[in-house]
Amino acid sequence: MTQSLPQMAHEHHGRLLHNVDAMPALADSLMTATSEEARASLSATRAFLLGTLLPHIDAAEQTIYPELERMFQNGHSMAPMRREHAEIRRLVVEFVAVADKTASEPLTLGRSLAVRRTVFQLYALLKIHLAEEDAYLRIVERGVGAEVADVLAAAMAHPVAGAAG
Repeated sequence: MTQSLPQMAHEHHGRLLHNVDAMPALADSLMTATSEEARASLSATRAFLLGTLLPHIDAAEQTIYPELERMFQNGHSMAPMRREHAEIRRLVVEFVAVADKTASEPLTLGRSLAVRRTVFQLYALLKIHLAEEDAYLRIVERGVGAEVADVLAAAMAHPVAGAAG
């Protein structure tokens, strides 16, 4: 059974926020974690970013944003959100580079500080971005018919890594 757009949005954002809200604790733990603990935490966060967050961003850009641009009758109305997506992608690449290096080398103080900075930047940006996206989703929910909402919900139902998390 296909989820409605509000159900899909609530489920996806809930899963995203669960992981995003854990980011400050991850960053703080890097200062005291053993190398093994740090590797496990970084690996889990890496899996979330690549397997859940980036597919969500791609799905939003391909489905919800074009619909909002159509509704607003402005092909550039979602440009600020797309720029935030570009910054999120940049930060994910930065995080993955450090996480991958830590998989084969000890977590140095310098690397710990670098990954903490990236994690806190991602956290702050994602908290704001997801709140903005919720507001835009409410506009879409109120502005399209049930048939279009169902099509959008189905298109947003991307595969999710770590769905239990």
